[in-house]
Amino acid sequence: MSSAVGKRYARALFDVASERGKIDQVEADLGAIVQAVEQNADLSKIMHHPHIAADAKIKLASDLFKSHVGEESYNFLNVLIENGREAQLTDIYRSYVKLANDARGIADAIVTSAKPLTSEEQAELAEKFGQTLNKKLRLTAVVDPSILGGIVIKIGDRLYDGSLKAKLETFAHQA
Repeated sequence: MSSAVGKRYARALFDVASERGKIDQVEADLGAIVQAVEQNADLSKIMHHPHIAADAKIKLASDLFKSHVGEESYNFLNVLIENGREAQLTDIYRSYVKLANDARGIADAIVTSAKPLTSEEQAELAEKFGQTLNKKLRLTAVVDPSILGGIVIKIGDRLYDGSLKAKLETFAHQA
């Protein structure tokens, strides 16, 4: 869940990125930084450690990211570190993605099925649900054999459960 502070930082960054026409670049940059921190345990420990000086963290961020991300993203990371908010980077990133998606008319959806969906099936689902929501959907497909059949679609805080498992459970409770 996004914190109020995370949302404020994300909104400030989004406003700057939007002004400069770099919404997509900043999203990609933040995603790469979050991924690097989450996938490297040592980097994560350093960035989240409260007793490591901000100057040392800024130097490390410079060495790792300055030549790989845009100016806006790099400066934003420094502001987070200076304000002691680097531990909220993932939260801020999620809030930023939501703002960017809203601005672009895009919604992220997670489609869970018992068996892998073909690209044609994914495209058809994206189009049908996209028309319903009046947004373009970006699908992430997940395979979960425990749903037995059908699909479950999660779009934001909405859940559309058309799985066989859910239908069997409903039937069992009615009997």
